[in-house]
Amino acid sequence: MLIHENKKGCVLDNFKLINRDEIINFISSHNGLLELIEKVYPLLKSYFPNYSYSLLYAPDPEIAAIEDLMLLINADIKDYEYNKNKLYDLEREIDDLEISDCKVKRLLLLDVW
Repeated sequence: MLIHENKKGCVLDNFKLINRDEIINFISSHNGLLELIEKVYPLLKSYFPNYSYSLLYAPDPEIAAIEDLMLLINADIKDYEYNKNKLYDLEREIDDLEISDCKVKRLLLLDVW
């Protein structure tokens, strides 16, 4: 699915896009990444229903070949330990997701802020 082809809206509408143009270009250049985000979003809502979410394109400043998309869960710092454990469980479920190109899973990193 193309990023702009869904008339009902795109899954990306559920995230604050910190560096929008770079995120769109990164997702467009990695087939399967949008599919992964679409499948991750319901899991994210299940594990962290009361928080907002952001996406950040994050290239490595020292190694040009390394670039990632950070999915940030905007949580309360006082719940860090609890959320860290939930994040671990969520990451395990994401690892088990079936998508057309499993290689893109390594491009999506999650963190609780």
